[in-house]
Amino acid sequence: MKKKILIIHHHKKFGGASKSLSEYLKILKKKYNFEIICPFGTTYKFFEKENYSLIGLPGISCINITEVGLYKNFRLFLLIREIYYFIFTFYTFIKLRKNNYDLIHLNDSSLIILAPIIKKIFKVNIICHIRTRIEKKKHIFSKIINRISKKYISCFICIDQATYSTSLEKKKSYIIYNIFSGKKIKLKKNKSFNIGFIGALDFHKGLDFFFECIKKINKINKNLKFVIAGELTVKNSFLIFLLSLLRIKKNFNKEINEFKNKNYNCQFLGNVNNLEKFYGNIDLVVFPSRMNALGRPIIEANYYGIPSIVCLKNSFYDTIKNKKTGYVIKFGEKKLFVNYVLKLYKNRKLLNKLGNNAKKNYTRIHNTKKNLKKLDQIYSNY
Repeated sequence: MKKKILIIHHHKKFGGASKSLSEYLKILKKKYNFEIICPFGTTYKFFEKENYSLIGLPGISCINITEVGLYKNFRLFLLIREIYYFIFTFYTFIKLRKNNYDLIHLNDSSLIILAPIIKKIFKVNIICHIRTRIEKKKHIFSKIINRISKKYISCFICIDQATYSTSLEKKKSYIIYNIFSGKKIKLKKNKSFNIGFIGALDFHKGLDFFFECIKKINKINKNLKFVIAGELTVKNSFLIFLLSLLRIKKNFNKEINEFKNKNYNCQFLGNVNNLEKFYGNIDLVVFPSRMNALGRPIIEANYYGIPSIVCLKNSFYDTIKNKKTGYVIKFGEKKLFVNYVLKLYKNRKLLNKLGNNAKKNYTRIHNTKKNLKKLDQIYSNY
């Protein structure tokens, strides 16, 4: 009989965490029975289309303990949302208590807060993914989360060396890299130079910083094209206004319309499903995030042999090697960002060299067979 695993995923929008999860599940579902709890939204629709057993709800209560998601100042208002979502979360757990799961998999460290309730109701082992660096400074929830981690989490899965370095319990933490099963493509050979951004169009992804850099690049050279794929995370105008007022989100509608109407050489694609087509038309991928984390686009870019420029506080990340597979800069370093973009535009030999190194780096650490075996062992042993 197949082992029955309940996966809890709290993001409504189908993004990096849900994509990374889906890559593993589509292979391992032959061996394990997966049920997924997730909020209604594009994530729910994706897994529904893939015929997974799903339990949908308006939202899942969580406490964000990452470096950018810390609850301070106006972000404390978000706790009201978490209290509201807890009603649906708790009711769903009670409803599922007789389903005899063998293991619970939390797909993000933000869900650690639910571990005591999950353990009490389901009485099985809990494993947890760490997908973003955890804030190590002491804050209102740090002691609580640390205690929960020690007592209730059996094992942590870190997606790279950087997340492992902030793991709450290193003795029971393992690095399992994200994988990607993209189709092979022929990279573009025309002389145009396309810079690609793919992801949510929001404040955390550094969209404001990227727009400022585009303006600076345009003043120097108008031959570069910027291809931007993704959608605004919040579209309701009143909600955008309210979240902007609380300094939780920023309204980018005005900036996006400006870049569409003025001659900044920007192409906005909206949500993209055909990744082969997107990356097949890109020379350089940028990830100017405030989150001090490597986004999934860098893994995908490495897979296709495309160099990248990433904003990080330090360059010890294993998925990108500074000046070998791309460039690592600190968030806000506009001059450096612009210089690196123009340097690669002028030096296609260097561009190709970095791209080839990126491809080799992907093969070395994101090997599907090797990482799949590690996750399979965790699922089997816990």
